Amino acid sequence: MVRIGVSALIVGLILLLPAGGRAVAHPHVWIDMRTAALLDDRGRVAALRIEWLFDRFYSAFAQEDVDTDGNGVITDAEADRWARTALENIAKVGYFAEILVDGQSRPPVKAGQAIGRWRDGQLHMSFVVHLDQPADPRKQVFGYMAYDPDFYIDIRHPDGAGAAMVEGPGSGTCTAKVGRSEPSPETVASAAALGPDETAPSGLGRLFADYVKVTCQ
Repeated sequence: MVRIGVSALIVGLILLLPAGGRAVAHPHVWIDMRTAALLDDRGRVAALRIEWLFDRFYSAFAQEDVDTDGNGVITDAEADRWARTALENIAKVGYFAEILVDGQSRPPVKAGQAIGRWRDGQLHMSFVVHLDQPADPRKQVFGYMAYDPDFYIDIRHPDGAGAAMVEGPGSGTCTAKVGRSEPSPETVASAAALGPDETAPSGLGRLFADYVKVTCQ
């Protein structure tokens, strides 16, 4: 019996991907992501801001649901409501975020400040996830990843400057460097072979994820 993965359910029922998708293989949704490590007044990373830009195919199918009054114009208020609902529902998968401190995984404890926008025919969403306790990148090895564990959604930083940043007190001495994953040919083939309703092997999405390392002087 084929089981539908949690990410497929989230996309299909919450983020409203239509049945069938764009392709047979995983992934089915593509997101360009920008991130920022947010420092507190002691220069410690206390939260991450995550910004998503959904692909045009997905955005086109989501448009009808985001446009709640059906007038053909998506307002900021309508997009905000959609973003808040989406954020509530991705809580069950840790907001697709993994925080690593000295090599130890620490899931975010909460998220908020969900903002949605519709610009030039594409859906945007941003939100802030909070660490269970602040981490000092001057004393600890700090990094993070943001990914769909089932790889139903491909979430990656675009190339170029500004895709990952550090903001807040003391951020001028900090850098955020994006490292690209290098999945094996076998892993890529495994993902390509998955049908739209199949559950991905455990941890598949993590093998395709960017890793951002934050360092401060």
